[in-house]
Amino acid sequence: MTELSRDADKMICCLYKEFLSRRKSGLPKQTARRFSDEYYKSDSILSKWLPDDVDDTILELGQKNYLHVYIGGEYELEDSAIVYMEKRFKNGLIEITDFITKFIP
Repeated sequence: MTELSRDADKMICCLYKEFLSRRKSGLPKQTARRFSDEYYKSDSILSKWLPDDVDDTILELGQKNYLHVYIGGEYELEDSAIVYMEKRFKNGLIEITDFITKFIP
């Protein structure tokens, strides 16, 4: 298992939760796994971060092969990230949502 900083762990959890929500609403996998460079602004946790911290954490996850980062700033969850999160949160959306609520002060 790849070690992640706390911020990278929070971000991958938020992204995976959104991925699962998108899949549940019927989006195809390829669409559900892709995020715009402005996505963090709409996330209840990531929107509180400084933009430079968001960018730095995206790069960290890219270096760990959990995100594919595009030149234009978009990024998408790699299969390795999805597999890692599936093993970590076997009950899917309910379990990850419960875990993420612990981040909220």
